[in-house]
Amino acid sequence: MPNNFLPVFSMDWSGLLKRLNEQNLEGKYGILAPISSPKTLLRNIRDRGKPFFIDSGVFQNKSRPWYYQIYCEFKDNRTVRELGLISQQQITEQIKYFLARCDEFSPDFVFAPDIVGEPLLSLYLARLTWEEYWQKSRPYTLIGVVQAGCVIYNWSQKLVPCLDSFPPHYDAPKSFIAPLISAYRNIGYQYIALGGLLKADNTMPTGLKFGLSAPQLDELLAWSRPEFVLGGLALTRLEVLKKHNVWADSTNWLWWNDRYDKKRFSNRNAMQEVVG
Repeated sequence: MPNNFLPVFSMDWSGLLKRLNEQNLEGKYGILAPISSPKTLLRNIRDRGKPFFIDSGVFQNKSRPWYYQIYCEFKDNRTVRELGLISQQQITEQIKYFLARCDEFSPDFVFAPDIVGEPLLSLYLARLTWEEYWQKSRPYTLIGVVQAGCVIYNWSQKLVPCLDSFPPHYDAPKSFIAPLISAYRNIGYQYIALGGLLKADNTMPTGLKFGLSAPQLDELLAWSRPEFVLGGLALTRLEVLKKHNVWADSTNWLWWNDRYDKKRFSNRNAMQEVVG
């Protein structure tokens, strides 16, 4: 992975690839698609010759996530049904299927499966995925996804510091995220992506919003040093992303900004601005 900023355009249907073709963009960029995309789309992306990324589509099937199942147990003269994590064998089978699907389309990079809002479970999946990835020779590089957003957004800060408390960095998200990233490096991951940084926001056209300001993202990248920021690509963050030479993919606003904000974008080609 080169040490240069690279914009990556996300898509999951052929209409977006067609729109990308119509832009006639000049410059370097990558394309990201979930493995659940139509096979034709994945093949067409591969044929473009641009850096090609595949992810596991972690936002799919929100009503019943793939990693949960219902367990039944007879307690106190009644049957109790509880939702719990599927077995390691079942998870491994899911990972095998995911990687086998990726093998069909020869991407350049594949994001290891992760679980939004679950940093430790994502680490567990990353370890199992790494082990399965090396069971055979594969043409693509595996990227580990560190779920950093839930740690940042849910961290409880002490309102009044205590005289005998730990130094400031021990009472901040970095005290969790830094060793978490180290755990991925120890597994063997050379490339790390920060994920979970989008928040639900009904006021946004896509229903999602990047939760960090440009200065906050700058501070996070300064000490975490990832290779990729998931969902981080935006005109307002370009300077920060280029400063730290990280790769980042777009959310849907980048495709339809002229519809949502004609006053700002009707006379601009935002995609070309991003590519440079």
